[in-house]
Amino acid sequence: YLNIAQNDYKTKTITTLNNKRYFSTSRDTDRVYDFLKSKNLKPVFTYDNLHEDSVRKSIAKDTKGLSGIYMILNKETLSYYIGSASTGRINSRFTNHLIYLTGSKVVKNSVKKYGLHNFAFIILELFPEIVNQENNKKLLNLEDFYLKSLLPDYNILTEAGSSFGYKHTEITRIKMKSNYSEVLASHRELIGSLNKGKSFSNPPGDTKL
Repeated sequence: YLNIAQNDYKTKTITTLNNKRYFSTSRDTDRVYDFLKSKNLKPVFTYDNLHEDSVRKSIAKDTKGLSGIYMILNKETLSYYIGSASTGRINSRFTNHLIYLTGSKVVKNSVKKYGLHNFAFIILELFPEIVNQENNKKLLNLEDFYLKSLLPDYNILTEAGSSFGYKHTEITRIKMKSNYSEVLASHRELIGSLNKGKSFSNPPGDTKL
């Protein structure tokens, strides 16, 4: 887990690395903040107002050369999708799912129903290595950790044949959610020990909502 200061979401703006400001409604801000807090999540980047061209450009710039785990959050229903992106492909995951609607069919239908302005794009964690054939399994394991810990609605309710189209009984879901905070804490300690002494070519800064 990268040692990045927790973002201050209790404002009406988003501030990205290039110091541009994007306005968001107080209601949206509170819903995203409360959601992340309830899941004990401290994301690296959080983007709102995805319908604005300036925000899309910031996503492309901020995530260039990075890899990691991302979340697509429906601010109306608080349903969400989790995926992984190899080095330099975070922005393409964003555009495929939310702009061109060629990714998840569930996300596609949801964007058409609620509108792009009702979604947030969140980078949950950065992968500390350049992804290649040798370590790609580590990235997939990291994604699997988030999938099984957070049980995202948009992943579980996928079309048949999805690579992560598993389902859990309600009892299993409750047990996994109750253990999530403890498991996440252990996971962060492990990632933190692996990241000691490592640096990134494109180090991220704080992003505020």
